[in-house]
Amino acid sequence: MFPKPYSLRLFVPSDLGRDVGVVLDKSQSHYVANVMRKSAGERIALFNGRDGEWIGTLQEVHKNHCLVHVTEQLRPQIDEPDISLLFAPVKKIQTALIVQKATELGVANLQPVQTARTNAERLREDKMELQVLEASEQCERLNIPIVGELMPLQQALEALEPERVLLFCNERLTGNGAGDVIPALAAAQKWAIVTGPEGGFADEEIAMIAARPNTHAISLGPRILRAETAVIAALALLQAFHGDWTS
Repeated sequence: MFPKPYSLRLFVPSDLGRDVGVVLDKSQSHYVANVMRKSAGERIALFNGRDGEWIGTLQEVHKNHCLVHVTEQLRPQIDEPDISLLFAPVKKIQTALIVQKATELGVANLQPVQTARTNAERLREDKMELQVLEASEQCERLNIPIVGELMPLQQALEALEPERVLLFCNERLTGNGAGDVIPALAAAQKWAIVTGPEGGFADEEIAMIAARPNTHAISLGPRILRAETAVIAALALLQAFHGDWTS
């Protein structure tokens, strides 16, 4: 494996381009200077979700202020797959795992939903936003997933566009295998996945999800999966059978 041409990768809101100067915010400057102990002259990668990925050289490194001189583009901007994840939050550590792994697996929108059996601590959207940011920097995405506020399951379902395919991961093991369902929908470009809480969906929720047009129930195998495992399995299957496509 060839070594990376940079030692650190950060998301910035600033515009990026050749010979642009970027000032890192206070928290990023602390991270660069005090945590990672970077020095002037080292190269880092920057991305903003709009202009692709760029290499820059650290010109000034201080604990509250770092200046980066952007020099060359590594990758042009491309879109991630259009996948929305509707998931019931669980305990804090498991929810963090869902957010991190969904980001790594290409989800564009993370939508937490309140279900009859959702039993989780207070959901912090700011924590989730930090988790998707860190995961995006680590996994070399070119954008950051959108994190929605917690909303009732019915409202989240109603917000989905009619043309968006919804894969219903039913813990009751009903539904066809993903290998039969997903390839048959190969022309679809907008996807959503819905997974349930610990204890599963209530009967009326199962009926409500199944009644939505363009919804396809799939089985994730012969065993009951934990909520966080179901998310990872469903996204991996979608990627495996559809590919990590871009628009």
